[in-house]
Amino acid sequence: MNKNMKLNIKELLDFFDDKKDSQKGDANAIMAILGEELNAAVYKHFRNNKVEILSNSVLPGTVKGKWLDRWIVDIKNKKLYQCEIKNWAATAIGGKQLKSNANNEEIKKVVNYYWNRELKIRFSKELEHPNHVTKVLLKMKSPKEFEKLKVEPLVIYWMPVSSDKNGLNPSSILSLKGLNLIKENKFTELNIFSVSLYIRELYRKGKKIIELDMPCFEHRVKLLNNLSN
Repeated sequence: MNKNMKLNIKELLDFFDDKKDSQKGDANAIMAILGEELNAAVYKHFRNNKVEILSNSVLPGTVKGKWLDRWIVDIKNKKLYQCEIKNWAATAIGGKQLKSNANNEEIKKVVNYYWNRELKIRFSKELEHPNHVTKVLLKMKSPKEFEKLKVEPLVIYWMPVSSDKNGLNPSSILSLKGLNLIKENKFTELNIFSVSLYIRELYRKGKKIIELDMPCFEHRVKLLNNLSN
């Protein structure tokens, strides 16, 4: 089975960021099929396929506790990312539509909207933590074979969001100093990645197709094709 899926970048942006040809419930249903696999695979593509996405569950090592979505290994840099993935798109509550051909100023405006909203409703000191985003700051139990690697937290968003001042960088870092969100937090920085901003970057460079390692999605498409026969 060929694990690489070829996806149309413009169609991805039109559907998830602009709600083009989308009826109520469509985006949630499609994201349920694509799931976290799409977002993790795009991050791997961003890293030039030099990281590995593990199938291991991301657990706290206790009987009870929060779970995360993926372990991502960077062997070269001796890092292990404990990753939370958020599929939020323009169809989400408070979502903003953004066309695939939006200019930089239009993109920055939407990015700033999303980032300021995240600071207010996810990362504010006034909130109760951990929430469904800041739980990424809780130390998870590393897989045995990667216990010696440095662990870093990573949140992968679909939506165009960035803590970077220029508003266009798909990869950014939030300093946690002074935020005091979680007492148990041992991290000083939070890595943030935006799928939308990255594939927009590819699209502006003339790329029409992104080829991703998505074996689960390929399998689900095959099942749907079988059902429709």
